Amino acid sequence: MPGRGDVPALQQGDFVWCAFPEREAPLRPGPLHVAYTLAVAAVGEGHGVMAVYTTSQPWAGALPQGVIAFDGAEAASLGQARAFVLDLRRMAYLPLTTAWFPRAGEVGAGVLGRAPRVLRDRVNAVATELVKRRPESLSRSGPLWRPT
Repeated sequence: MPGRGDVPALQQGDFVWCAFPEREAPLRPGPLHVAYTLAVAAVGEGHGVMAVYTTSQPWAGALPQGVIAFDGAEAASLGQARAFVLDLRRMAYLPLTTAWFPRAGEVGAGVLGRAPRVLRDRVNAVATELVKRRPESLSRSGPLWRPT
């Protein structure tokens, strides 16, 4: 695992295998799941990752603010096997460790694909809008969140 002086293997915009925490246990690693890397930052002696939840489960009804849908072709261009949604209302701030990113020490670091700059900018804009105007809609998990 990278130390603070090392460049982390993950970058903003990566779709990566992650032990994204479940709602029932927000401070513990959950089952292996694909997450979107919203940001990577130095934290203490290592790095923290702001991860966003994704799901390939079909979404019923209109998409709420903060949820972005990708069809099969868009998903394939991002390294995904099928259509999915990115739910920016579910964020986790996680240490870049093998407990949270079990494939981080492997070749490729568990990265399935990377969003192009235009998509990263779009996702950042939606995330910023949610934080500023709809903070009550956010579900925050992971051990690196500071109490508010």
